[in-house]
Amino acid sequence: MIHCFLADLRYTQIHTDNNVFIKKTLFVTVYVDNILICELNKNKILDLKIKLSNHFEMTDCRVCKHYLEMLIT
Repeated sequence: MIHCFLADLRYTQIHTDNNVFIKKTLFVTVYVDNILICELNKNKILDLKIKLSNHFEMTDCRVCKHYLEMLIT
C-alpha cells in the first residue's frame, strides 16, 4: 500500500531493492513497518511526513540514531 502511495507521489523504486524509493535527492526506505527518509533539506522531509501522516497512521520518531540495528552517525 505504501509502495503505491509513493509511486503516486512520483517516487521511483530503485532496481536493486524494491524497498528503496528516490525522488531527486530524497530517499525513502521501507522495511516492514519502518520508514527512513533521507534528505539534506528538512522542509522536503517535513512535506513528505505530512503527506504520509495524512494517509497512514504513523509515529514520528524524529532524528534517526539506529535503523535495522545499524548505528547512524
